[in-house]
Amino acid sequence: MWQGVIQSLAPLAGGGLALYLYHRRTGDLEEDHWTGAIGPNGVRMAFAFAVLIWIIPGGALLAVPLLLLLSVLSPAGRQDWAEHRTPRVLAICVAVLCLGATGFVPASQPVAPEDWGRPLFTENPHAPIYPAGQQYTWVTSDVVVLQSLTLRLPHQPGVMGAETVALTLASLMNMETGRLHQAIELIDEEVPFVRLNPEEITLQPVPAPSTIDIIIGSWDSGDIETVVFRNYNINTTAFGSDAEGTKVGEVVLVAKASWGGELDVLVIVRPLQPLDVDYDGIGENWIREWLLAR
Repeated sequence: MWQGVIQSLAPLAGGGLALYLYHRRTGDLEEDHWTGAIGPNGVRMAFAFAVLIWIIPGGALLAVPLLLLLSVLSPAGRQDWAEHRTPRVLAICVAVLCLGATGFVPASQPVAPEDWGRPLFTENPHAPIYPAGQQYTWVTSDVVVLQSLTLRLPHQPGVMGAETVALTLASLMNMETGRLHQAIELIDEEVPFVRLNPEEITLQPVPAPSTIDIIIGSWDSGDIETVVFRNYNINTTAFGSDAEGTKVGEVVLVAKASWGGELDVLVIVRPLQPLDVDYDGIGENWIREWLLAR
């Protein structure tokens, strides 16, 4: 939770310091207060920002444009912007940089169910360096790769819609491929009849519900946990028979956000199974064990 407090206060501290230094250099500290460039309403909006990023979907991604829009709706607001544009833009830029820097705050240990034993790996050299995160990896006896991740969400310390926003951003920036690199290498090592090159792998989204309900207690207790859900096909372009590649495996991903700006993610990666093998299509048992260990 304390990490989320840092995410809330760092932009205020950075923006306030930028305003103070700007006014110290260009203004008269004895005649005008250093907050004069933004005025009382600007101070209120700054504190409103620190609260809004906890309670609205998308956090700062929605709060920043919303507050900027409110500040220019009235003629008086537009006049203030024309008069104090430079210090205001400076303060906002510094505040955004400070908010982004909170993405380097270390993340907690990933969820690790006891029944899974000791992780095979406790890091992923192919993972992006930003935002901060930790990852554990297991390989089951039937060559299913389980990855448990905890990632920092610098834009949102709250949980409202955090999973959907984070996974959408990851898809737009192609971050899943980097996380998948390690799992593909493990499958290539463990399955002798499959030769996979991570550089030739693509992820193709599979139509699926955006959330799924997992029963985590007994059937009679009715304890249900809802998780954000994504499903992908692993395709390889090595064979050259299809521009989108040939399916060689599947990925199931579920995510749950925590207060304080962290996202817990479970990734289940497996090669294609023989037709006569009966298996749980979404890995519900693994998802249940992971949820119980949170």
